[in-house]
Amino acid sequence: MITVISNPSGTPSVQDNLWHIAASDNSGSTGMKFVFDIFDGATQLVRVKQFPEPTTGRGYFDAGPVVRNQITYAWFTPGQTVYLKQPSINGEVAKAYTIKYGEEVSGITTTNLASATCTAFNWVPPVFGRRQSDLSGKLNKYLTDRPATIEADIADNVMVPIYTNATLTLKVDTFDTSNALIASTIDTSGYSNAGFVQLNIGAAAINARLGTIITASVKYYDVWFNSFDKIRVYLKCNGRYEPISLHFMNRYGMFDTAKFGLVSRLTMDVDRKQYRQRDYRFGTNAVTYYDGNNVYHDSSVNYFNAVDHKYKLTMDAPTDAEYQWLSQLIYSPQVYAEIGGSYYPVSIASNNYEYSTYVNNRLRPLEIDINVNQPRNSHLR
Repeated sequence: MITVISNPSGTPSVQDNLWHIAASDNSGSTGMKFVFDIFDGATQLVRVKQFPEPTTGRGYFDAGPVVRNQITYAWFTPGQTVYLKQPSINGEVAKAYTIKYGEEVSGITTTNLASATCTAFNWVPPVFGRRQSDLSGKLNKYLTDRPATIEADIADNVMVPIYTNATLTLKVDTFDTSNALIASTIDTSGYSNAGFVQLNIGAAAINARLGTIITASVKYYDVWFNSFDKIRVYLKCNGRYEPISLHFMNRYGMFDTAKFGLVSRLTMDVDRKQYRQRDYRFGTNAVTYYDGNNVYHDSSVNYFNAVDHKYKLTMDAPTDAEYQWLSQLIYSPQVYAEIGGSYYPVSIASNNYEYSTYVNNRLRPLEIDINVNQPRNSHLR
C-alpha cells in the first residue's frame, strides 16, 4: 500500500524543487522501487522508478525539472490599455500537473495506487530566505519588487503586474505642479477576472480607459486598485536623448518596465566572408588591371556579410531599491526593447551586476549592453 506523505502546497515555485514524498509497506522488500508518473492532463510526461531512501525507507521525487519544461514564455501582449493580459495558469504563469504513485515489487509494477493534482507557479525564489515564503504574501498587491515611485513620459507604456482574488476597480488621482489634487477618477466598470493580471499604468493607457484625465498640466498621478497599494508616476519629459524602454519578465513571471532615458549607443558587428582572386584580367593583346572606366578589378571579394547590432543603454542613477529590483532584468528570460513603437526581443549581454548602493558609490548611472536579436545578411555576391 502506498501512503502519500506530502506534496507541494500553496503557491510553490516551478523554478525550485517540487518534492513529492511517499511511503510503502513494501519498502523493506529487496529490490522494491517507488513509481512516480507525471501527467499533463491525459498526457504522460515521464515515469520514474526510484529505490527507497535508505535512511527513511520513503520515496522522494522532485517534479521540478519535468514541470518547468511545460512553461511557455510567448504570451507578451503590449498595447495602450490598462488591462493588457491575463496569462494562463496552465502553462504561462503556472502549470497544473497530476502525479500518480505506484510501486515495483518482485519485478511486478503496479501504478496509480494514489494520486494528487498540484499547481506550480512560474516565480523565482529570492537569494535569501528561500522556501520561507510563497506568492500568498503578494495577494492583492502589485506583483513586482520595484519601488512605488516611477518616472515616465506622458506617452510611455509602464507595465506592472498585479495578483488578486478581487474584482479590480481602477482609481487615479492627478496632481498639479503645486502638488494640489486636480481630480480623483474611478473606473466604474471594473475588471472582474481575478488572478494574475498584466497592467499598463502609463498615462496613455489610463487616458484610453478613463478619458483624458492626464495632460501636460499634471505633475504626477497615483494609481491604485480597490484599497490596495498605490504607485505614484511622475511625468518627466524626455530630454535630448531618445529613451528606450525594456519590458522584461520579472522574478514573478510577469512583465515590468525599465526605462533607459540617457544616452544609448548603437554598435554593429559584421561577420565577413571573403575569397581572394587575381587582380588582373587577360586580354587579347594585354593583361589589364582596370577596365575602360578606370575601375580596378577586385582582388578580395566580400561574398557574404552577417550583421548583428548591439545597444549600450544608460539609465539615470537608480535608487538603492531600484538597483535591487533591476537585478531581475539581468537574469530575465524574456526582454523586449520598445523602439519606434515596435517591440523587439533582445538578450542581455551583461553577465555581471553590482547591487550598487548610495553609501558605496553615491549617485551612479546604470549601464547595460543588449543584443538586438535581429540578424541581417548583406548583399550576397
